[in-house]
Amino acid sequence: MIFRTVNYTISSKHIPPELDKFKIIHLSDLHGALYGRDNEMLVQKIRQIRPQTIFMTGDMADSSPHAIPRFKNLCSQLCGDYPVYYVLGNHEQELKKDILSKLMTNLKKMGVIILENEWKTISYQGAFIKLYGLVTPMKYYKDILNEYQWGVKFSAEDAKKLLGRSDDSCYKILLAHNPLYYPAYRDWGADLTLSGHIHGGIIKIPKLGGLLSPDLTLFPKYDGGHFKEQGKDLIVSRGLGNHFLARILNPPELGSITLRSRKAL
Repeated sequence: MIFRTVNYTISSKHIPPELDKFKIIHLSDLHGALYGRDNEMLVQKIRQIRPQTIFMTGDMADSSPHAIPRFKNLCSQLCGDYPVYYVLGNHEQELKKDILSKLMTNLKKMGVIILENEWKTISYQGAFIKLYGLVTPMKYYKDILNEYQWGVKFSAEDAKKLLGRSDDSCYKILLAHNPLYYPAYRDWGADLTLSGHIHGGIIKIPKLGGLLSPDLTLFPKYDGGHFKEQGKDLIVSRGLGNHFLARILNPPELGSITLRSRKAL
């Protein structure tokens, strides 16, 4: 199955005019998928879009045999041309500690900027926004076979404990693999949240949306696409790969996000 490019436009009065038409590529949930030799089809499309930066929202690698080499190869091709920012998903967190440590070391040597409950300033043409990366503890993932604790919910206060207080003086983008807790991210202060994890609901039911989330919830609210709540935005990638079941009416997604400053319109 070939991926499709999905274009999103995010408009806000808090986006500096200097960042008007700033382009972001959003990659998520690669899971060892391959699009042409060495992912050449994916890389070629990214270069055609000519983004200013690339954000990756987790599960780019997992424990399957080819996932880590293919992810590293993709990063090696992209890091020479673009700033690449990356936050871990649950599948990276589930890797053996020595394997994960080696992967992180290799990625950092390539130039990948890994955000583990921290933030970086993204400066462009004299203006800036802040990019935060949230690594949610595994107990918050609804997987009864692992560390999930029943009745535990992730709150805005939990986000504050991990990320610190949000900076209300500037536009803030949050990378958070799991969109289940989007209200907490929104209430913490994220203007735009980018997530993945849900794989578009695996099977898309016309007029109803994605059928199934990885935790086996039926018709998850944030299955894929652009959601707007209380004046803030969430984009959930449908992901590039797959980990269970087969996609139906739900092609893999390469996300292209264009920021628009209302001050520049």
